[in-house]
Amino acid sequence: MNRVVLAALAGIGLLVVLAGLAVTGLRTVNSMVETAAATARAERDNYWRAEIEKSNAVTQAKIAENLKQTMAAQNAARDEVAAAETRAAELEKENAALPDDGACGLSRDRVRLLNKR
Repeated sequence: MNRVVLAALAGIGLLVVLAGLAVTGLRTVNSMVETAAATARAERDNYWRAEIEKSNAVTQAKIAENLKQTMAAQNAARDEVAAAETRAAELEKENAALPDDGACGLSRDRVRLLNKR
């Protein structure tokens, strides 16, 4: 019976060692999977961060271009308003220089001034 018991104990010991090796192997595989997943997540995050930065750069460039166009339009409008104000002042001076004959209504010269506008 000793041999049977020793053989059974040796078999049980062998099973325990094999189970320990299996658990260690599973832990190693699990660690490799977790490392690969973490690396893939980091690469994905870096890719999308770079894409967002590119998109932001394009957006900022468009905003800057729109701002330049807006400023140019404002400057042109300001110049046109200044020219119109200057012309209105000139027309007022010309109107004041015209004789006032006391007649009711607009004289021909004053109508011509209005047409110059």
